[in-house]
Amino acid sequence: MKKIMLIIVVLGIIIFSKDIMPHLQGENQYLNQNVYNFLEDVGNQKDVYAAGIELNGGSSANTCVYFVAEVLRRNDFNVPKEICNISQIIPIFEENGWGKETDYKNLMPGDICFTTDASGNKNGIPTHTYVFMKWVKEGKYDYAYICDNQAKDYKSKIYHIRNINVVTKVNGSDKDAFAFFMTPTVRF
Repeated sequence: MKKIMLIIVVLGIIIFSKDIMPHLQGENQYLNQNVYNFLEDVGNQKDVYAAGIELNGGSSANTCVYFVAEVLRRNDFNVPKEICNISQIIPIFEENGWGKETDYKNLMPGDICFTTDASGNKNGIPTHTYVFMKWVKEGKYDYAYICDNQAKDYKSKIYHIRNINVVTKVNGSDKDAFAFFMTPTVRF
């Protein structure tokens, strides 16, 4: 009897997954492109940057999640305003069926990237998140155009170039290397 119940539960989960996953993915099908197009506009970059600072009590330090969450909210993806750290935002992506990928060669405009932890561990809690925009040179996978909250380190530019492959020092601050990205669309 227990085996039959287990089989019924497993079948129920499989059927539910097949019904709900296409809906979640379809809902977010164009989110990457919308995020990319949204951040191509300098006015939108500045508005989101200012909103992140406001949500963080007036400080631009440690506002990367506020920045990314605000970008997503403005593109009709629901992220609660109280979400303020990476440990909170990743489960939201997972609950909405987002995929996780470690191969940066598969990055597409609008993907949400995460760095290693402070020790360089790709499996630790990332120190930073940002929006991938495009490669500086197509086919070369080191320098990327990104958008994030770290304008203070990049000559006041929200949309700037970052070497994602290695730990670098910019304006006296360490910038940890890429660990993985998350995307609402299935392509791997």
